Amino acid sequence: MLNHFLTGAPSLSLRQKFYQDNRFVLSIWVVITLIFVIDSWATHRYNNYLIFENTFRNLLHERSLYAHYPAYHDDTNHYGPIFSLLIAPFAIFHNWVGLLLWNLFNCFLLFKAIQTLPLTQDQKVVIGYIAIPCLIESMLNQQFNAGEGALMIFSYTLLNKNKGLWSALCIVLGTFIKLYGIVGLVFFFFAKKKPEFILWLIIWSLIIFLLPMLFASPDYVAHCYVDWKNSLVGKNMLNVLGEGIDISIMGFFRQLLDEPGISNFLFLALGSLIFMLPFKRITNFEKQKFQLMILSSVLLFPVLFSTGAEDCTFIISITGVGIWYVKENNKAMKRVLLPVLLFITCNFPLLLFPAFAKSHPLSLAIISLPYFLVWLRVIYTATKNRFAYAEETEPEMVTALID
Repeated sequence: MLNHFLTGAPSLSLRQKFYQDNRFVLSIWVVITLIFVIDSWATHRYNNYLIFENTFRNLLHERSLYAHYPAYHDDTNHYGPIFSLLIAPFAIFHNWVGLLLWNLFNCFLLFKAIQTLPLTQDQKVVIGYIAIPCLIESMLNQQFNAGEGALMIFSYTLLNKNKGLWSALCIVLGTFIKLYGIVGLVFFFFAKKKPEFILWLIIWSLIIFLLPMLFASPDYVAHCYVDWKNSLVGKNMLNVLGEGIDISIMGFFRQLLDEPGISNFLFLALGSLIFMLPFKRITNFEKQKFQLMILSSVLLFPVLFSTGAEDCTFIISITGVGIWYVKENNKAMKRVLLPVLLFITCNFPLLLFPAFAKSHPLSLAIISLPYFLVWLRVIYTATKNRFAYAEETEPEMVTALID
């Protein structure tokens, strides 16, 4: 029953291979999740989860959500104040149970989001397989990135089903947790009831902003937002100045050109201009493939242009890559670019030669390059003058991908 709810897949036909069924892909995702939860238990390596679950206690006791707490965990929290309530249902359990439920929650949420895409079942299966390398990284690091990606997808698919109220909630919630969700505001152009959609964005913003005040004082919560801003600015400075590892496309070009002083503003201004290029084609707004290309761009852009991006953050972008792949008409490009991207995503320098990789940041930052190339292709596709695409179906797509 759960598999049917998550996949929406019909029963297997006689001609369909078992690996072409969404339920099989879901099983792989769950097994991956369980393997890395067990690994975290065995190695006591679940520092990120400890950071997250501690935010709920800190909210209740009105302690800083962004300070160091070496007695409980290493590093600090960088998610918005509302996240302390999202993690609350998991924080009430013992850590080993909470970690299990947390990772399963993120796994199921992203998988369900992919199932809501207006694509064929074969295409959804392909996206599920493409996402596996990044799913491993995400489950290994216990971050909310899979959930953030799911909210970004839901913000489009719900609006596509004329559920602007819930689409607005996903945009606002994603933004108040990790900021990436703010890019989903471009879906406003696809809204049929634009004034109503704007109203819901405002209402949800007020609700999400005020909700932590049910558990802590207004002054404390307001100060938390200031602390959140400062924590993000501080993290950005560490990454740009070289004390952290900047694997964004900005970090890649800074390393490649050996020019660490190039400002983020220059990259962001140029990137934002490119990001908005497709929207000059107003006549394309109603076309489904155009909308899917914009969704793909939305999933790729914030990770590529964030100095806080980590290897586990690319679980957001890989779903955008999957959408591009199943809608791309140039088979030669698909056969070259996707294998290169998946190979680089596996991060072999860090896996096999960690000392070398950490002393040569370019070998780590290169992970963003193939995603950047996919993003440029997505922008080009969405900006084309003629957007008369046939909605192709590829019954052999899964077989071709695996074989």
